[in-house]
Amino acid sequence: MRAAELFQQGRSSVEIARLLGVSDGSVRRWKRVWEEGGTDALRRRPATGRPPKLDDDQVEQVRTALEQGAQAHGFEADLWTLERVGLVVERVAGVSLSRASVWRLLTGRLGWGLQRPERRAVERDESDCPLDRARVAAHQEGMVNTRAWIVSLDESGVWLLPQVRRTYAPRGRTPLLRHRLNWKRASMAAALGYHAADPGRGPRLCFHLKPGSYDTTALIEVLEQLKVFYRGERVVLVWDGLSVRWSRAMRSWVAEQDWLTPERLPAYAPELNPVELLWSSLKKRELANLAGDHLADVADATEQGIHRINQNRQLPWSFLTHTGLTIHPPTPQN
Repeated sequence: MRAAELFQQGRSSVEIARLLGVSDGSVRRWKRVWEEGGTDALRRRPATGRPPKLDDDQVEQVRTALEQGAQAHGFEADLWTLERVGLVVERVAGVSLSRASVWRLLTGRLGWGLQRPERRAVERDESDCPLDRARVAAHQEGMVNTRAWIVSLDESGVWLLPQVRRTYAPRGRTPLLRHRLNWKRASMAAALGYHAADPGRGPRLCFHLKPGSYDTTALIEVLEQLKVFYRGERVVLVWDGLSVRWSRAMRSWVAEQDWLTPERLPAYAPELNPVELLWSSLKKRELANLAGDHLADVADATEQGIHRINQNRQLPWSFLTHTGLTIHPPTPQN
């Protein structure tokens, strides 16, 4: 039985009740019976109430149909709603279910739940991953032996146009952000460093802000500052494959740097760069709904956010954790 399997997995009563669509009290009663007599004792209890409209074979047919995706059943987007699932159940099993019954079927007998999809660019070539999770793991030993810093670098832009985020407001009164219609921008670069052998020495955060955009010359200036910051240390620099970072001038400069080893992230894979999480943190807090009159206002708020992240040593570790990458030895637990 599903409940017995969940008990064996050590799930909480609240979680099991949610998955099976029953009350906490029912789960607690089942657990007492299970603890006293095992799975057989649960099976011996006579079923009460109305029998389910779908038998086990029909439920598995529905599961197979749903796992094909919504688009396979003629829907435009790959999105499952209660209404759409109900239509598929009727097509596959010939049984009409209410919305509540569909929800209980999904969360109980099928074990499904609401999930936020992960975006993945169609242009991304999974067979061409110059630096992916597997390769990072394969190169751990070399990084540890050289006691190198693994530094992820990325750039982003900020404008006078506010970063719009949800906020609380009286019902029926949409908040209004008055801002200057100006596309002036500043660019910022951040480098998050994690020591391959000694987590106690990191993480380290370097930040750079300038008007306009970064070109090869400006990026080399950033790397020169990084060189001073990591003076005497080996650095494995991880960044993406934008042309400005792999231009002839950049490759020529890097060739003269015995302290620096660049590694390219796969194309269209921002989720592998922890600095992307740093930008997200800034834009959801300090820059959220900020309608400044001048770029200096935006720059000041950005620097306040960088100071906040610098003060919290766990945040940079959490950025790394969200990428799915690991640094050897394991990072401290949050």
